[in-house]
Amino acid sequence: MRKPYGWRTHASNSICLCLFVLCWQGSSVMAADLLSLYQAAMADNPLLKMREMGIEHARAEADVAGSKLLPQVSLQASTSRNDYHDVATDLKYNGQRITLSARQALFDLPSVYRRDGARYTVQQTEREAELARMQLTGQLSDYYLQALEADDEMQQLQAEKEAAAKQVARLRAMYARQMAKITDLSEAIAYQQQLLTREIDVANKAAAARVRLGELSGGKPDQLAVLSRSEFPPVPESEESWVTAALETNPDVAARMQSVLASRSGAAGASAEHLPQLSLSIQRNQSNQDIDNSPRRDFNVGTISLELSLPIYQGGRISAAQSSALAQLAIAEKQLDATQRSVERETRLNFASAQANRARIDSTDNEVAALKQTVTAQERGYEYGVVTVINVLDARRRLLRARVDQAKARYDYLRDLIGLRLRAGRLGAIDVAEFNGWLGKKQP
Repeated sequence: MRKPYGWRTHASNSICLCLFVLCWQGSSVMAADLLSLYQAAMADNPLLKMREMGIEHARAEADVAGSKLLPQVSLQASTSRNDYHDVATDLKYNGQRITLSARQALFDLPSVYRRDGARYTVQQTEREAELARMQLTGQLSDYYLQALEADDEMQQLQAEKEAAAKQVARLRAMYARQMAKITDLSEAIAYQQQLLTREIDVANKAAAARVRLGELSGGKPDQLAVLSRSEFPPVPESEESWVTAALETNPDVAARMQSVLASRSGAAGASAEHLPQLSLSIQRNQSNQDIDNSPRRDFNVGTISLELSLPIYQGGRISAAQSSALAQLAIAEKQLDATQRSVERETRLNFASAQANRARIDSTDNEVAALKQTVTAQERGYEYGVVTVINVLDARRRLLRARVDQAKARYDYLRDLIGLRLRAGRLGAIDVAEFNGWLGKKQP
């Protein structure tokens, strides 16, 4: 008997898929859970290293800004060959001059404000580094859950493929005995092919998620610890408590606040440029020549002086710098306002999503239980000739979709809980260890 159309394509695609999965798994060399990947990412992620170097750079800039307020000591020495002539003298001699000077600012408000602004900038870069660590943790968790979600769907598809293959084999045998229609067999083969196509897409998603995990963690994760929890707690705390925590401890909001403080110091420093500056100067000179290099006996002179500097007119530079600093302050304040609004919005949306996904977990659990009974009833109805194979396949499609939605609801709920902690500025090693406790070992 001639085999139905499409069986060769189905067989060749199955072989290609198996080879693809085997090659992809063979290229991966590390079994991991969420906590181990987090530790690897925190230890060696280049973006985090850049943030840490940015903190060191800001601290060095703060030291530079504050150095003007500290004593300034310098030593100058010079030697010269002089040819001196006057009416009565013709002299060639070696001149020497040594000057030791010390200077201490007594009243210099612009430098004080610049130092304070630089210190606020250091705190801003620290908060930005903290934000980068949390964002990296959030990305790592999301990619990890994407990989697990794809793995779960792959397991569902493989189980469904086995059932579909048995159904196709059974219909072929029945068709050979003229007990089944060719349309029923064609529908079953088409469903089997749909599962194969979907399996290829899911395998690609799983591989892509692992590539992203490898980029963040610096490794090649293969087998991942799976979600072993089937019961999930309700969303902790209230919406307002999450919003309050986000506005108070979110590192992005904190960084914008430090930026505002730094800009205020910059504006105050620019305004203070109009004020006088007072400094103490101590100087010791030793030389054998005058200021015009005429010869003298060796002498020493010590000087203590107070120096007062009062800017009168500098071409409008001070006024322009003040206007620029005030504009920068206005920008920083608007950025803070925008960040606060954004964080509040995302927190509220995240909380609503968590509530919805927690309800979806229970709903999809009930849907899967009901559709299992539907599939059993449809298969028995087909055996008795009451329903068609199309009804059976439709029920199986709905059950597969419900199982995928069931897993998705669980992973989305986990994402929402992680997202809430991220926006509240609470996502760190302890939180990752807690979520890692929801995972179990990879099943062989």
